[in-house]
This record gives sequence, C-alpha cells and structure tokens, in this order.
Amino acid sequence: MLPAPQRKGDCRACRERKVDCDKKKPRCTACIESNKPCGGYEMGQFFINVSSHGPSPVWNRSQNAQKFLVLDMASQPSGSQPLSVPPGYPSRPSSVEPMPWTPPSNPNVDSNSVTEMVTLFLDMYYRRFDPNKTPDFQPGSECGGWRALIPHWIGQSAILDAAIGAMASCFIGTQYQDENRIERSRDMYLNALQMIQKVLPEPGSERRADLLATTLVLSSTELFMSNGGGAGQITHIEGAIRLLSGAFEHGNFEELHIYILNQGLFEAICSRRRYLFSSPSYRPLIRQLYACPRNNRNDLYFRWSELILPLPNILASADHISASANSSDAAPPSAIHAILDDLVALEQSLSSWHETLKSNTLGPWTFQTAQRVLTEDGVPYPLQFTSIEVCTLHNLYWMSQLLLLETRSILISLLPPHQTPEPPSPNISAQIAEYASFICRSVQFCTSNTSFAATENIFLPLFITASHYSRIGDVERMKWSVACFRRIAKEQKIGFSIDKLNLSEGVVNRGVASISSVSDEV
Repeated sequence: MLPAPQRKGDCRACRERKVDCDKKKPRCTACIESNKPCGGYEMGQFFINVSSHGPSPVWNRSQNAQKFLVLDMASQPSGSQPLSVPPGYPSRPSSVEPMPWTPPSNPNVDSNSVTEMVTLFLDMYYRRFDPNKTPDFQPGSECGGWRALIPHWIGQSAILDAAIGAMASCFIGTQYQDENRIERSRDMYLNALQMIQKVLPEPGSERRADLLATTLVLSSTELFMSNGGGAGQITHIEGAIRLLSGAFEHGNFEELHIYILNQGLFEAICSRRRYLFSSPSYRPLIRQLYACPRNNRNDLYFRWSELILPLPNILASADHISASANSSDAAPPSAIHAILDDLVALEQSLSSWHETLKSNTLGPWTFQTAQRVLTEDGVPYPLQFTSIEVCTLHNLYWMSQLLLLETRSILISLLPPHQTPEPPSPNISAQIAEYASFICRSVQFCTSNTSFAATENIFLPLFITASHYSRIGDVERMKWSVACFRRIAKEQKIGFSIDKLNLSEGVVNRGVASISSVSDEV
C-alpha cells in the first residue's frame, strides 16, 4: 500500500467530512463522498492508484498520464507532490548514486576446490562484502534463491560437482574478466554435459535429484555466459521439465522441485508458450509440491508462483485465437468466453493475494527531491521499497495485471458487440500504462549498484514491459526498457541472448514480442 502523505492528523478528505481516516484503506474524495471502495490517494493533481479498480468514474481523468504517474516522455509538472518517505527510512534522493561497485582483488582460490569456488561465487553473487548493498535483503529470498542451497549439493555426484564448478568459475571469471577461469568453466561445462548425456537414458534417471539440480545449474551457467534466454538455456529448461514430469509420477517432492517448476514457469511466461504444469490436471500435485518444507521463507513469492501457473496457457490460447481471427479457423465466441472466464478466476485469486501483500508489507514511495524527467538512466519519481523482496512481489503483481488486462482487451475486441460479457473499461489502456510505468519506476531500485542476486529479480517484469511496448508500437519506451538491460549487462558484465533482446539496436526480438506470432504448442 502506498503510504499516506505526511500531514497532521488524518487526510484532508476525511478531515473535511469529519470522519475517521483509515489509512490502510485509502480512498479519494469522490469515493469517500459516495462511500465507495477505492484503493488510492489524492496527491494534489495526482491520483496514486494502488488497486486495479481506481477511483469512481466522477474522478477527473482529463490528464491521465499525470494523474496515474504514468511513464511520461516529457517532464512531470514542477508543482507535483511525490509521496513522502516513511519514518525510519533514509531520505537520500534516488538520483544520488553510491560509488560504483568493484570486486575485491582477484583472490587466489583453488580452481580444483568446488567448495572454495562456491564460497567465492556466493560472496560475489550476493556482494556480501559490498558496503553499499541494499539493506534487508536476505540471501535465498530472491527469484534465484536456489543458489543459496548450492553448498548443500556439493559432493552428491560427480556430475553435479562438475556443473557447479562450471557455473561458479564462469561467474567469477566474468566478474574479474579472467579468461583463464572462463575457459576452464567452458571445459567443466562440456564435461558435465557429456556426463549427464550418458546417464539420462538409464532407468530411474528421472528420480535422481542430482540430475535435476544439474539441469538447474547448467541453465544458470548459460545465463552467466551471457546466453540468458538463448537456445542453450532453453534446452536445459526443457530437459528439467521432462525430468520433473517423471518426479510428478512418484510424488516425492522437495524444495528443488519448486525451483525447477518456477524456472519453467518464468520461461513459459516470457515466450508465451504452453506449460505442461499449467494444466488443471496437475493442480492437486502442484498444491502438494508448494506445501513441502523450504529453506526459503518468502511465502508470498511462492504463493504468487502457484496462483499464476494458469497464465502461460491463457496467453498461448489468446495468441492462437488472435492469430487465427481473420482466417477460416477462427475460434468461436464460446472459446473466447472460456478464456475470459479463466482470466476472471485468475484475477480474483490474485486480488486476494494482493490484499495480503498490502496488509503485510509497506508499499512503494518516492522522494520529494526525486528526478522529475525521463532520462537515459532513469524515470520520473523512481520508486523506493523497504527491501528487494518487497519490490519483487509488487512488480510480479503489476506484471500479472499488465498481462491480464492486455489479454482481456484483445479478446473482447474479437467478440461481436452483442456478445461482449461487459462493456470494456474506457480506462483499460490507462490502467495497463500505469502498471508498465510502476515496473519502469522500480528498475532503479533493483539494479542501481546492487548484486546480481538483487538485479535478476526485475528481469521478468522488465522484459514483459519491454515486450508490451513493442507490441503496441511504443518504440521510445521499448528502447528505454531495452536500454535498462544494456546498462545491467554493462554493470554486471553479463549479457543476454540475441534470441530475446537485441541490445545494440535496442529492440525486443519480434518473435517474442508479437502477440500473434506464438503458435499454440502443446
């Protein structure tokens, strides 16, 4: 929830009506007067919306781009009042950056010792020795939280040790620009590949946890080789999915299986492909899987992952219907209504999750002295959060809403006017733009002089936002979003596959971004 402005007593609207102000349930004046739920704050000429509902229709929306603090190419009005800093948090403007991080001198670590290599890798991955690291970030609570478990995996098998050594050596080598370490990581990577290819055909291989962990580690190695989103990484993700499907047949779940499931889920959302485990038939086993004991205690993150599982299949079905709309194979209205029903069910479950998030965490805010113009390096009023974990949760929700609203808008446009389930909201474009803006305004918090562990939390929301801008033809905002990935690649020394992003030209791969280009694969 966005915090209330720092004024004496209650908010102005409540003082004028002489009613108690419930700051946990913000409402604008129009909604207070009509006694309606709202989910937002008035801030002078701004309306800060913290729900998908927005204020009542009587609210003046004549300047939507400003009232929703939407990412604006022009400067924000100089008289605007950004949200104030909650008590107890530093008042440093977000435009004031700490000194760039540099790794300590290249330590003399034994490359043959997997344990020593992993220790150094985790020190650098989390920047444990960085005095400027973002506070309140608990290792293991990020999207790639499985990497905190790696020390417990050492010694389980020669295959897994080879993969772990390759991943650690690759990351360390890229950070120090050490060609010898990078070359050694490639040799270890190829060795691990050869070993896993030999044992995969063996009976019972799908029940071997070390092989599942190896696919996860090799996928991460591809990421650190600057092939994130490329064919090599996708191969490991698909291999992990096949092994996981075998584990589902036996039902003996552990935390590792959750990370395998989520890795495939994120890739399926990115590529808008069908996902095997998004099928309703897997729902009981999925519930059992997410209920297994975990070291990672970020329960809201795992709950979101479970709730959002239907999304890849919804996106793939919507893309297929959109692509065939003008052909002889056009889907009947009943098929469109079925997807819209799935959207409603998913939105309702996410709404309950979002209420829990707002009641358990402090929402975003911005500084009074924050930058007010869009630049190559920032957006107007970049958002601040209490932690990377909280930032991640809000961005995952905003990303979900962006995709759901966008999909609903497209599907409704394909229905005959007399068969639309309800009149489309005239402000749906503004709502989508609002969520995209919130994600753009969160990038700086996750990526500015932070560890790779913190930075990678924004990869999925930012990529979805860049793809959205590409789909609607907003070239300027798309290039700004891709430029964020280019800055990340420069600071982290880890790039991305051309299959997803063309950093040199500043564009999203057309095959990924086009809403009508994804085939309905099973």
